[in-house]
Amino acid sequence: FRGGALSACLSASMCILGICMLYLLVHIIFVDFSGMPVHEVPVLLAGYGFGASFVALFMQLGGGIYTKAADVGADMCGKIDQNLPEDDPRNPAVIADLVGDNVGDCAGSMADVFESIAAEIIGTMILGASLGHEAKVENLEAFIFFPLIIHAFDLVVSGVGIMAVQSS
Repeated sequence: FRGGALSACLSASMCILGICMLYLLVHIIFVDFSGMPVHEVPVLLAGYGFGASFVALFMQLGGGIYTKAADVGADMCGKIDQNLPEDDPRNPAVIADLVGDNVGDCAGSMADVFESIAAEIIGTMILGASLGHEAKVENLEAFIFFPLIIHAFDLVVSGVGIMAVQSS
């Protein structure tokens, strides 16, 4: 339980940290130096979401290809050559098969979590910036950073929940 919880919290925190750092970099370069309006900054972050989707795709494909190759190798060596049952621990190729399963299941799903959080945060930042600009709000950054603040509180609440759960 704790391993999955840690990887999910790490994935979410890295996504929040990445978006914050990229926002600050884009804000410094384009708003401070070039004079671009603040409400247009979140639109420039859309590439981060596309990159997260691209990475998630390749994490899933990499895990699936690795699993399939290791499974075929384990079956050919173990079942055909040595007459061992499937997933027999005496077959060393079974370890590679299990590693591929782990990569596909754990790393692929964490990449999906990262992608989903990145797309949701950036989409909400764009929506908040547009709504705040149309409503002529003075503190536009509060609308832009609202999803990041909510997800930061999500991490705090998740941490309390993780500590409260007793796993046996």
